[in-house]
Amino acid sequence: MFQSKKINNSISSLLGPELKIEGNISVNGDLLIYGEVNGSINCKGTINSSQGSVVKGNIHAENASVNGEIEGDLEVEGKALLGKGSHLKGNLQAAIITIEEGAKFDGMCQMLQNSKKVKK
Repeated sequence: MFQSKKINNSISSLLGPELKIEGNISVNGDLLIYGEVNGSINCKGTINSSQGSVVKGNIHAENASVNGEIEGDLEVEGKALLGKGSHLKGNLQAAIITIEEGAKFDGMCQMLQNSKKVKK
């Protein structure tokens, strides 16, 4: 169930597969999403979305690893990874961008010149 090769060990918050949130989310640490969010997310750490997860809103984070569906803009200060099962319907802004084969991306892409912190 957990995608340990794509996430780090410091996840501070987890949204389970049966959880649906209506409203905006603010997280001071890392966030792992298995469920559905209808609202914007502001994360001061890394966002990891699993396959089958859905976010309908804008996301701002330090780093992001996406394997689910996002309907909104993704703004990342460091590294953004769109995994092979991901679908981003919105604009992408990041310092480092990786798009795996099989990922779907419908939007504009902008690379930032200065990155804050990148977790490998």
